[in-house]
Amino acid sequence: MIRNERLKGVLYMVAASVCFSTGGLLVRLVETTPPAALVVLRCAVMFLFLAALLAVRHGRGVAGKVREGGRSGVVSALFLGATFGLFIFAVTRTSVANAAALMSTGPLMLTVAAWAFLGEKPLAATWLAIAAALGGIALMFADGIGSGGVIAGNLLALCIPASFTVSYILLRRSPARLDPTSTSMLAALFAALAVLPFAWPVAWPAGDLPVILTMGVVQTGMGLALMSQAINRLSAGELGMVGLLEMALAPAWVWMILGERPTDAALAGGAIVVGAVFLNQLYALGRQGRVGA
Repeated sequence: MIRNERLKGVLYMVAASVCFSTGGLLVRLVETTPPAALVVLRCAVMFLFLAALLAVRHGRGVAGKVREGGRSGVVSALFLGATFGLFIFAVTRTSVANAAALMSTGPLMLTVAAWAFLGEKPLAATWLAIAAALGGIALMFADGIGSGGVIAGNLLALCIPASFTVSYILLRRSPARLDPTSTSMLAALFAALAVLPFAWPVAWPAGDLPVILTMGVVQTGMGLALMSQAINRLSAGELGMVGLLEMALAPAWVWMILGERPTDAALAGGAIVVGAVFLNQLYALGRQGRVGA
C-alpha cells in the first residue's frame, strides 16, 4: 500500500512538473499583454479555477478550509503568491533557461532553511552541492554583466525559490493541517490584488485569451492541484527530485518551439546548478533508503 501511494505521488508530481514547465513558453507566446496585467489575469483565472475545484471537493465548507490555515496559512499564501508575480517578471527579463536553473536551487534553500528553523541538520554533501550551485549562479550572473535587464531577471528568478522556501517553512511550522489547494487559491488572490494597482486599468486582449486561460487553468491551476496530491505521498527530497523535471523541460520547450537558445556561459552555469541539485537529491534519497532498510 505504501509503495502504491509513493508511486501515485511520483505520477502526480511528474504531471505537475510538466504543467509548470510550460510557463516560460506560454509567457513568450503572449503578444500584447503587459507583464503586470498578465500577472493579474493569470492569477484571476487561477483563483477561479482553484475555487471551483475546492467547491467540488468541499461544497460549502470551502470557507472553513481557508479559515483552518489561520495566520500561518495567510502569511504562507502571501509568500507563495509572490512567486506567481516574480516568475512573470523574471522570464520577461532573462532567458527561460536562466530562470529555470536559478529556480532549481529551491531544494538546497529548503535544506538550509529546514536546518535553521526546523532543526533538520543537512548532510555534508549538501554543503558541497551548495558551493557548486553558487559557482554556477556566479557564472550565469557574470554572463549577464553589461545587460541590466538580464541581471534584474536573474535576481527576480533567484527570489522565487527563496519566497517559496519561506512559504514552505511556515506551513511546516503551522500547528494546523493546512490544505495546499486552499493556500494556493489564497496566494493567487493576493498576487492579483498586489499587482492590480500597477496594471490598472486591466484590458483583456482578445488575441492573448487562449494563452492566459491555459496559464491560469493548466499551467498553474492544474499544476498546483496535482502537486497538492503529491505533497502528502512523497518526502521533501522526493518532491525536490521529481520537481527538477520542470527545470529540464522549461528551457527545452522554448528552445525547440521558439528557438530561444541560451548563451554558452548560461548553459554551463545552468548545468552546474541543476547537476549539483540533482546529485545532492539523489545522494540524500539513496542514504535515506539505506537508513530505512
